[in-house]
Amino acid sequence: MSEEPGRREANKRATREALQQAADRLFAERGYEQTTVRDIAAAAKVTPRTFFRYFGGKEELIVDEALGWLPRLTAAIRRRPVGERPLTAVLHALADVSAQLRDQGLPAPVLLFADGPPSTRLRLRGPALLLRFEEGIAGAVLDRLSIDRTEDEELRYESEVYARAAVAAMRSAMIRDWAQRARGDVDPVPLPELMRTAFALVASA
Repeated sequence: MSEEPGRREANKRATREALQQAADRLFAERGYEQTTVRDIAAAAKVTPRTFFRYFGGKEELIVDEALGWLPRLTAAIRRRPVGERPLTAVLHALADVSAQLRDQGLPAPVLLFADGPPSTRLRLRGPALLLRFEEGIAGAVLDRLSIDRTEDEELRYESEVYARAAVAAMRSAMIRDWAQRARGDVDPVPLPELMRTAFALVASA
């Protein structure tokens, strides 16, 4: 008897989740570059061939996880107090979501720089990933701005500028965080503080 469609889909979801969880753990323990597809497959108790049925490469595990993180961030931005300025709302939303995910290991966007700038293959996916983040943040900021202003082309443009500035600040802080760890700094600046500094610089420009 063939496997029931519902059970087959459930098994596929379970396998995909097992691969994602194994990758998250190995990336945090060993670093992205030091972790291979074979390592991830073995940790998830599947073969490399099975791995490639679900993902085109290990970079997709980070990209998928990062995009899965985005809805939490945009929801947190929308929940911030109405009176907060856009960049302040994004910064505080980042802190809120990071606190929620702390018990799950490094937040996915941080893993993009966990042991250095992404590899060549991941960099090729980078522009599309950053664009998705910009679009998601812009949508959340627009919802906030349009509470007491008429939504029009100018307001949409304003939201997009805030979103691009926020993503640039996030990336700058993450890259600085990686550089500190790569140098083995004795007293590195914590990532939350780097984020606050980056956002403050953008806001004051």
